[in-house]
Amino acid sequence: MITTGKINELVKTLNPTAYNSIIIDNADTIKRYDFCYIHALVQKVGFRTNSLTIAVDDETKKRIDDIIHHTTDATSEAVQSPYTQVDNEFIDTLKTSPSVREGSLLGTAKKRLSEFINGGRSVEINNIRLDESNGKILTNQPSFIVRNESSISLCPECKGRKTVESTTKDNVHCTVECPTCDGKGYIASLTWFTPSVSEKETSLVRCLDSYPDSISTEILERHKGDPTQTVRMKAHYNGHDIEQYPDALRPFLDMMHDKTGEPNAIEDIYFKIITCYSFTFRNVLTGKLDTGIIVEPSTDPELIIPMGKTGGIISGMKDRIKKINNFFGNIGKTDNFKDNEDLRRTIRLLIAIAVADGNVSDDEKQSLTLSIRDIDQLTNSDCDELLKLLSMNDSSFLTDDDFKFHSHENAEVTLNRMQEIATADGNVDDTERDIIERLKFKY
Repeated sequence: MITTGKINELVKTLNPTAYNSIIIDNADTIKRYDFCYIHALVQKVGFRTNSLTIAVDDETKKRIDDIIHHTTDATSEAVQSPYTQVDNEFIDTLKTSPSVREGSLLGTAKKRLSEFINGGRSVEINNIRLDESNGKILTNQPSFIVRNESSISLCPECKGRKTVESTTKDNVHCTVECPTCDGKGYIASLTWFTPSVSEKETSLVRCLDSYPDSISTEILERHKGDPTQTVRMKAHYNGHDIEQYPDALRPFLDMMHDKTGEPNAIEDIYFKIITCYSFTFRNVLTGKLDTGIIVEPSTDPELIIPMGKTGGIISGMKDRIKKINNFFGNIGKTDNFKDNEDLRRTIRLLIAIAVADGNVSDDEKQSLTLSIRDIDQLTNSDCDELLKLLSMNDSSFLTDDDFKFHSHENAEVTLNRMQEIATADGNVDDTERDIIERLKFKY
């Protein structure tokens, strides 16, 4: 569990202005929230099917024979599949071969889509091996010939001789190129399909428990990291059989399936746990309690903290603060301090004492909070200015005008409050003493 000291350190590093403007509550208010970021790359695989009947020569016939009958080891994975992978250049070559003409002896072997693969809808991804690179399916895929929908045989007209006897108009007998196979000798009837891959990505961010409303999905997605920082939780293709994730993530995985589930879809799903801590703080300017959040404090910390003149009251520090004297009391409501200029001078001097040593301690912040919280005369512009002053590392913002009070009584009250704030942390340094002496000198 993260400590209050660590939160103070992180806030000071991430946002010094915010650090000088808030008082962080004790460890009892710190709560941890674990979020799960799930990312899925879904690659939908479709299949374009085609079929043709063509005339082929001896060399092409041999290659087609190898494809259809698989002369490779009968125990190989390829033999077990009803499909054989071929490169698309070979398919392009086949498309340029002479097609079997209508009216020939093979006229009934017209081009048709394979009934076996039903236009690609019956192809199972597990029966083919898709080309991949670095764990990702490539969009350009080779083709697959359906073996039991393909055949090759001698040309039924020339019986493989490549020529036939013919008679001219003059009744002259001669030998001519076989018109059915265009002198190739063989007829091949082939059916194949080519996978087409389309991609879409989807993400899901869910908390493993209830969480503060101020943590948005957009904030959490900034901490998802690159793929090397995520854990692959599910993948099933090309022999990959990965399914590893905590049981607590099962409901979120089911949500992803609802978003991505399609037949022949390859789900490559990753997850990352993002840790956040919430803490209670008091706004020095308003005296209000609010909640801040630190995301991923150990690796890539980000501070989310609401600042402004208003904020919701949260229980937690109220009892502790009641025990501290109100250094300012109702000073802003007295007749003497109806002079807003003197009131502004007083507040600037109190802040100067607090930041004089370069570090606003929690005790000094508490004193300032209780001093300012009840002053109705402060405008939004005043609060913005005071917030900027609290972010200073020293009291160099003071001018001669800050010591020129209209009322001697106001100056005396201010001097007493400055001394109380200077001693609130148990130590009065030289800079704080110089500011106090400067105001004493004036009056």
